[in-house]
Amino acid sequence: MRPWQFGKPKNPGFGISKGYYLTILASKATLPSLLEIANPAGTGGAAVGLAAPLAPGADQDSLSTPIERGAYVIATKDRKTVIKMLVVSKEEAGFDPEEFVRSSLAAVAEPEMIARIRGTWNLLQLTIESHDPMVYASLDFYLGIAVRLAILSEGVVADSICMRYLLPQDVIHRDRLEPQLDARDHVAVHFRTSAGAIHCFTLGMQKFNLPEIEVAGLLDADQAAAEAFMITLCETILLGRPLREGDRVGADADPFEVRVGGFDKALWEGIPVFELLPSTRSTATDALAAWAGEAKLKPR
Repeated sequence: MRPWQFGKPKNPGFGISKGYYLTILASKATLPSLLEIANPAGTGGAAVGLAAPLAPGADQDSLSTPIERGAYVIATKDRKTVIKMLVVSKEEAGFDPEEFVRSSLAAVAEPEMIARIRGTWNLLQLTIESHDPMVYASLDFYLGIAVRLAILSEGVVADSICMRYLLPQDVIHRDRLEPQLDARDHVAVHFRTSAGAIHCFTLGMQKFNLPEIEVAGLLDADQAAAEAFMITLCETILLGRPLREGDRVGADADPFEVRVGGFDKALWEGIPVFELLPSTRSTATDALAAWAGEAKLKPR
């Protein structure tokens, strides 16, 4: 039995990992000014916040001139959320756009994305140095800054942890699953063939120092339901209900059991993972179908 909890929690049960970073691949040679990115009044479409160079000796004029190679800080007005931005050229970062073009990701990418990545001049890397204890407002500010930078630089947002590249309009889901947060903005669901079956897994929960989630033994036809189930589960966790080993999730009549996973070290080295196992009288496909039925998930 879990211990009784008293009082209102001061946070949702997780924080933001220092390893959570986003990179803007900027295709404009001239970058925006700090005031265009964030200013106290949010004028001109900028985020409401504060921005400053970290270089010693920078003066007020530097806020209105284009940013260049170097380090900067962007913060909310209450300073609960502080983002560090590092700007480097693609040569200095060792980024070769053609590696993306030759990858499997390019096969499903829009032509606009490929053109922007090929035209990359600079990389702007964002990391969260400190955040609001309740987390959600910080995440909104963080993604908002990434979108703003991508718009101003005609760039692409690279989310390396999730293994995805996004145009600015695709970073934030406007039809949120819940008012506080949408797991789809931070977590991606991937599939691969393993041992003759489909292996489904998340990438992104590690951004919050939480285990990723995997389920094996699926069929090709299960992928749509599996993606919906994984996102629903991640949403539940990120709203303050963390998973623990031994928990049961999914359909009441045919649940998955949560166990320690991550035995494929080539995929998960150093990353904590929970595996979802069906009961001994069922299969992963059966358990997923039972959940889809209870959730009244429409087939597609």
